[in-house]
Amino acid sequence: MINIKTIWDSHKPKGVNFIRTKIEDIPRLNCYAATNHITGQHLFILSVSKTVKIPELKNYRFRGVEIFSIETENSFELNIYLLDNDLKDIFSLFIQNVLEDICDCVTENEALTKTLSVVAKWKKLFDKINFNGLNSEQQKGLIGELLFINYLLDNGKSAAHILNAWTGADFEDKDFSFCSVGVEVKFTSAKTPKVTISSERQLDAQSLRELYLLLYIAEEVKENGFSLNSLIAQIRSKITNTDELKLFNENLMLIGYFEDDKSHYGKMYSLKKQYTFEIKEDFPKIIKSQIHLSIFDVKYSIELSAIENFIVNIETLLPKI
Repeated sequence: MINIKTIWDSHKPKGVNFIRTKIEDIPRLNCYAATNHITGQHLFILSVSKTVKIPELKNYRFRGVEIFSIETENSFELNIYLLDNDLKDIFSLFIQNVLEDICDCVTENEALTKTLSVVAKWKKLFDKINFNGLNSEQQKGLIGELLFINYLLDNGKSAAHILNAWTGADFEDKDFSFCSVGVEVKFTSAKTPKVTISSERQLDAQSLRELYLLLYIAEEVKENGFSLNSLIAQIRSKITNTDELKLFNENLMLIGYFEDDKSHYGKMYSLKKQYTFEIKEDFPKIIKSQIHLSIFDVKYSIELSAIENFIVNIETLLPKI
């Protein structure tokens, strides 16, 4: 597999301000990893013939990244340029995704189309990632997902199976998607617990055979509890495969968890209760098919007392995923 970061790391100045290396693992295309040593910034270049039409790129620009085309004597070059060096790690994931998608392309047109499709997807990710650290609610959301991952690892589910089902990093509607079984996870430390739903899609079981809602209820403690950092450390210690650990760490970065911000994530909690709800037809919820097309981003809360009849044992969920 192509490792774009390794190529960039091999670019030593040696008196040259700009270095570009052809990516030989994709022989049918002219694509390059490059480094501007004046600024220390990396870029990816896809060179195509002048018969290929590159669209207007102004809508593809996003935070920390600039995308533009340059006309040379014999070609057009699509440049994906890193502007913010603090984003090197996540930029590497972005370009790695581009390379994975275009490696089997036969034509330049196909490669360009796939590249811009990946760019559009990552623009949405960059727009949502909080590069200044996770706020309190984002931390709690991640803690809930990590508690579930930890539970699955402790109950015989493989890391690969869990991580492939974890959609939080892609900002999907459900936190986990195990083929036809979806799982949405909530974590709260409120004194009066309730279920807070942040969109009309979260409890919509459309295209799923079954959907479950997990609610973790905790309280803040000063010692002898778990924190966001400690949960991550626990999970890392249980993932023994290097590639799976890499995938876990990459997902954390896509969510917005960076090692440099660890000092902000030390708040400790003690778990008081855990509920698993099966989302049946009559479960109280607001879903897309029930509301007007012009209404979206619906947020609402559900009283726990109103959904007690839908509680199931979490152990019944294990064989289904």
